[in-house]
Amino acid sequence: MFAARLASAVRVLRSAQTTGPQTAAMLGTCTTSQAPCSRLQHRRTASDRRGFHTTASMRKSDDFYEVLGVKRDATQAEIKKAYYQLAKKYHPDANKAADAKDKFLKIQEAYDTLSDESKRSSYDQFGTADPNMGGGAGAGFGGFGNMEDILSQMFGGGGPRGGRGGFTAVGEDIEAAVTISFMDAVRGVRTSVTVTPVVKCSPCSGSGARPGAKRHTCKTCGGSGQATFAMGGFHVQQPCPACGGEGSAVRSADRCGSCGGKGRVRERRTEDIDIPPGCDSGMRVRLPGKGDAPIDGDGPSGDLYVQVRVTPSKVFRRKGADVYYDVSVPLHTALLGGAVRVPTVDGDVEVNIKQGVQPGDELRLRGKGIARINARGRGDQYLTLKVRLPETLTPAQRDLIEQFAALSGGGPSHSATAEGEGADHTKPADDDSSSLFGRIKKNLRGHKDS
Repeated sequence: MFAARLASAVRVLRSAQTTGPQTAAMLGTCTTSQAPCSRLQHRRTASDRRGFHTTASMRKSDDFYEVLGVKRDATQAEIKKAYYQLAKKYHPDANKAADAKDKFLKIQEAYDTLSDESKRSSYDQFGTADPNMGGGAGAGFGGFGNMEDILSQMFGGGGPRGGRGGFTAVGEDIEAAVTISFMDAVRGVRTSVTVTPVVKCSPCSGSGARPGAKRHTCKTCGGSGQATFAMGGFHVQQPCPACGGEGSAVRSADRCGSCGGKGRVRERRTEDIDIPPGCDSGMRVRLPGKGDAPIDGDGPSGDLYVQVRVTPSKVFRRKGADVYYDVSVPLHTALLGGAVRVPTVDGDVEVNIKQGVQPGDELRLRGKGIARINARGRGDQYLTLKVRLPETLTPAQRDLIEQFAALSGGGPSHSATAEGEGADHTKPADDDSSSLFGRIKKNLRGHKDS
């Protein structure tokens, strides 16, 4: 009954776009064809005032995810479920509230965008699926978009079989997940994922009838696949509820034993998937046509979306396409300069260290990062220098370091005299305790005192 009321609303809205005698007779207003009736003009004007053609400012102020009440990482199934519930609640034919039409328009526009992966990606990145801010749910007749699609999906089981009545059934999208290593994500890898999509039953080729049996013409619709309902003077068509819109059915005795007459079964399959270089956790790879087959009809199957999970590396840290690595630099290399070998995602390389580097200094290796997805080039690798102080010293090493400390203005004799006299431990004016050399001297004095 609700489906009939929704369909009648579609007809009423369409009738508001014409002004002929037939429309006038249906609305019971004027009977002449020379001029459009006043009530029809009033309806058209009122619909325009109510914002059937939504403006750019309205779209910018509404977050589509909030409109549907879903999270930003919601699956297509969650989005579709939320949309159906809200569409039933706020459709103007079912909800007489003053703001029901505006809410329905926003709900329709949000679903049109988020149900399309390309539009959703554009919306997530730019805040709109239409850079020109045109069209959307406000386009088309009366701003209600594809109402026939709403009716067929909500009440026709996804549309009639075989595309009768102008509809084409489309299968549902499905999701899966795969976990790969850090280096596989960097280089790209071919892997596989196991899914159980809905497919046509092989023994009956999707007909639902056992081998040798035939389908018989549906008695409810007479083979047309459409059922007609009368409501308020209107004749509304929708897929026949008895045969699902196909126009034929299978007798109980003739049903296929594998699928029970449904024509569809779930089948375990292993699908190969190519993970592109540079893929990161949370990214999804789409396999067209690898989702569920439509429950009714011979339309195309849905898509398979594989979410990628990347195991963190024990060596590198990743931020987008850039890679970070901590380099341990020996004390003598930090003081005198030299070369150290560091790992990259492409293998070890030799990096020159300038003399006098400080702990925490950062070096950049251009183009040594990870490939960028949907863009040219690669990221960079950043090296954070960690100066490694020796834990023990040989007598010769201690003697050399003490000589260095004395030449730097803070020899052992100065420190010993101060400690012996019980004076405050103040650093010389030219001593910088925050520098690398200052920390070296402090560390060496601690070794000597022990």
